Amino acid sequence: MKARKQANNQTSINFGNESINYISDAAENQLACSGGISAEDQSTQKDRIKKMKADLTLTNFRLGDETPDYISSNSAAMGEANRFKGVGRVTMNTELKEAVKKSSLHFGNEPVRYETVGQESMKHHSNTNDFAALKKEVQEQTATLRKHNFSFGDESVLYESDYQRGYGTVDNDAYIISKEKKLGMKAIVEDSRACHFSLGQDKVAYQSNNMYAAESIVGQSAGADLNAQTENAKKMKAALQRTSIVIGDDENYF
Repeated sequence: MKARKQANNQTSINFGNESINYISDAAENQLACSGGISAEDQSTQKDRIKKMKADLTLTNFRLGDETPDYISSNSAAMGEANRFKGVGRVTMNTELKEAVKKSSLHFGNEPVRYETVGQESMKHHSNTNDFAALKKEVQEQTATLRKHNFSFGDESVLYESDYQRGYGTVDNDAYIISKEKKLGMKAIVEDSRACHFSLGQDKVAYQSNNMYAAESIVGQSAGADLNAQTENAKKMKAALQRTSIVIGDDENYF
């Protein structure tokens, strides 16, 4: 039972029986330097360290092992001529030498005048002082400098709207005809502005009720007694000025 109990307490996973040395590389190297390394091993380690340092100080890239040959194409061509038998050193004539030395770029044959604008302006270019011609030349140069350096065509632009292009201008005869038919045109305009429907044939009298009553009174006065109408108007006014509330109409109070 004791052996079985101990077996249950132990793990059932085993990664090996080798004992682990828990020590760092630095500690191991320090222990090795303190003793236990022979003189031959020390010399070998010293040489290996020197070689490692020399390799670290060198560059890590290389552009080639071929030794460059600093020689011109002309010299190389001259050297190739010596390889053939019976052919001596080739010499160039003077014109060919000058042509080789010269630039192969050519920008024109016109000679360059190296002078400033001040020097050019101070020179006397004519025998007579023609200030009028000089002024005209200056004006032409000024106009040329002020103009643009590009052109979209020499055709003159027709500034005309689409309406004018489609209908054109009206002749003078048209104005004469329109003047003669002005009355007829006015009637047409008034007819177009008028109402095109009618709600009756009676003439509308734009008059208020007060004005209608006043006209009626004046019309009656012409055929009746004016004094009677005046008395009637006074009575109506007095009746209107009195109160409209009456408490009994009997003259005898009991």
